[in-house]
Amino acid sequence: MKNFSGFEMPKTLRAQSQTQSLIRAFIILAIIAFVVDYVTLPAYNFHDVGFITLIVIYLFIFGSLYSAFSHRFDLITRGSYTLAFLLIAFMIVMSLLSSEMLNAKKYRNQIKITDTSDFSNQFNAIDLDKIPLVDQDTAKQLGDKQIGRVQGLGSQFDISNEYLLINIKDTVYRVSSLEYQDFYKWIQNRNIGVPSYVSVNVNDPTDVELIDLKEGMKYVPSAFFNEDLLRHVRFKYRNEMFESMNFEIDDAGNPYYIITYKEPTIGWFGGWDTTGLIVVNAVNGEMEKYSVDEAPDWIDHIQSANLAWYQIDNWGYYVNGWFNTLFGQKDMIQTTDGFNYVSIGDEIYIFSGLTSVGSDRSIVGFSLINLSNKEATYIKVGGADEYSAMNSAVGQVQHLNYTSTFPILLNIDGLPTYFMALKDYEGLVKLYAMVSVQDYSIVGVGSTVEETKESYSKQLLEKNLIDEVDNVENRVSGIVQSITSTIIDGTTQYYMILEGSDILYVASSDLSVELALTKALDSVDLNVSLISQNVMEVNEFDNLNYNY
Repeated sequence: MKNFSGFEMPKTLRAQSQTQSLIRAFIILAIIAFVVDYVTLPAYNFHDVGFITLIVIYLFIFGSLYSAFSHRFDLITRGSYTLAFLLIAFMIVMSLLSSEMLNAKKYRNQIKITDTSDFSNQFNAIDLDKIPLVDQDTAKQLGDKQIGRVQGLGSQFDISNEYLLINIKDTVYRVSSLEYQDFYKWIQNRNIGVPSYVSVNVNDPTDVELIDLKEGMKYVPSAFFNEDLLRHVRFKYRNEMFESMNFEIDDAGNPYYIITYKEPTIGWFGGWDTTGLIVVNAVNGEMEKYSVDEAPDWIDHIQSANLAWYQIDNWGYYVNGWFNTLFGQKDMIQTTDGFNYVSIGDEIYIFSGLTSVGSDRSIVGFSLINLSNKEATYIKVGGADEYSAMNSAVGQVQHLNYTSTFPILLNIDGLPTYFMALKDYEGLVKLYAMVSVQDYSIVGVGSTVEETKESYSKQLLEKNLIDEVDNVENRVSGIVQSITSTIIDGTTQYYMILEGSDILYVASSDLSVELALTKALDSVDLNVSLISQNVMEVNEFDNLNYNY
C-alpha cells in the first residue's frame, strides 16, 4: 500500500505507523475533549442535541487527525466521518419526528388548563398591606444601598440581579445572593466564601436586610474551578439536562440553589418538561435530588417558568392544528409580551395576558400558572393588555415624566385590576397606580396604596361598576405630639399629629369622651381611613392613659 507520496512501506512499518497515528490522534482528541468537557459541562444524554453535536465534532476531529498523521484516508477515517454523518442524519430525522408540525395536538395538551370566567372567585383578593410594592429593579436599588453600608464588602462582591420572589412564613420576599466580582476576588475570599445575601420584603420597602451567614457560601455560580456551582453539580449528575438555576432560602434562612432538570415527552427531542430538581446547599455543597412530586414544601420555584410559559403558548397556538398556524389562524391566542410573578396564598404564580394572534393591544383573558405543581388556569376577561395599562397610568401624570413598572394583577372590588408603581428618572418610586383591565381609562393614582385604592374605587363607583366604596381602614398607634380642637356645626372636631408622622388625624368628639382629656405625650390607639393625602379620619379612638 502506498502513502500520499507514492512510496510503499513494508506491512510491518505500515501497521506500526497506523498504530502510532491512531494513538496520537486519540491522545490529542482526549486532551481536547477533557478541556471542552471541563469548560462547557455538557450532559451525557443522547436527548441533548448539543451533546450529539459535540460527538459529531469529535468524530470529525479524530478522523482528520488520524488522516493527517498517517497520510492516509483509510477505513478509520472513513468510519469516523460516516458515523458523524449518521449522527447528523439521526438528529435531523428525530427532530422532524418530534416537531410541532407532526405533533401539534400533543404539544397543545402538554399542559392542563382549567377554563373559567369567574375572576372574582378564582383570583383571591389580596389585603392592601400584602400588595407587593417592590419590583425587581427597586429591589436591586435597595440591595445596592445595603452592600454599600458595609466597609470593604462592595469592593469584593456584587449582588446578583436575580431577586427571586419567594414565600417565607406568610411573608413575600425578594432574595438575591452576593457574588464574587472576578477571579482575583474569588482567590482572595474563597476561604470564607460569599458571606451574605439580601432579603427585601416586597410589602414594605423599608424592610431590607443584608443577612450575614455563620459560614460563607462556597458553591456559587460566580466561583471558579470545582467550586463553580454548575460544575460541582454536573460532576455528580452527568446525565441530567439542566434547565434553570434559582437562589432560594428555606424557612430557617439557610441558602440553597435549586437546579431544575428536564426531559423530552414528545418524540426524541420535543415536549420538554421539568421532571425534577437538585437542591444544593450553597455552604457545604451537599446535594439532594428530588422528583417534582417529592420536592420540599419550602421550595417555591419547582417548575421552570420558561418551560411552563412555552407550553401555555403551544396550548393557545395549536388550538386547530399546525396548518392552522400558517393558514387562517382561526381561534389562535398567544401570551402577551411579558409576564410577572404574584403570590397567592402560600404559592408563587406567574401570569400574563392572552391575546388573539395578530390583534391590537388587547387581551381575551389571563393565564395563571402555579410554579409548584404547574396547575394552570385560563381566566376569560376582555380588556387592555399590560402595556396599554402602563401607558394609561403614565398618561395620568405625563407632566412628571414618570415611567411605569410592569404591572401585577389584583382583585380589587371583585374586578381585575393592574397595579404598578410610577418611578422618576432615577428609578425611585413616587406614586402608585391602579388601572381597570376592562376599561383602561379608569385610573387611580396616589402616593400610598390606600390613597390609590380610594381614588380607583371612586371612579369604579362613578362608572356604576361597583355598588359602594369600602372605607380603607388602618389601625394606628402612637404618642400625641400636638392636639387642638374647633367647633364645626355644633360638633367639636379634634386635630392631632402623632410623633414621627406628618399625618393629620381628624376626630369627632362623639367618638369618645377621652378626646376631651387627651393632651400631648398621651398614648393613643386609632382606627382611621383616608380622607386625602396626609389627612386621615379617625373612626375609633382610645386614649391608652385612661379607661373610660
